Amino acid sequence: MSAQAHTPSRSSFPAVLAAVVILLLFWYLLSKVYVTQDAVEAPVPVDRPSLAEHRGEAEDLLNNYKVIDPAAGKVRLPIDRAKELVIAENAR
Repeated sequence: MSAQAHTPSRSSFPAVLAAVVILLLFWYLLSKVYVTQDAVEAPVPVDRPSLAEHRGEAEDLLNNYKVIDPAAGKVRLPIDRAKELVIAENAR
């Protein structure tokens, strides 16, 4: 019987290592392209008035006089006074 030469089998470690490195490089490049600085930074909190403050400002606009443009003679009237003037003007 003749002895056959034993050829060593190749290890799959270099191929697996190369595949992992390629996948990591691909992931790194995608993260740099698609992730912007705006998404990384924390959003700036918005200073919102409370409901009571908002209602107070609305009441102030509806119920008080205010000079808007003194040169043009524009003023803001309370809503009730404006309604009275419109009704009086249309009654003529």
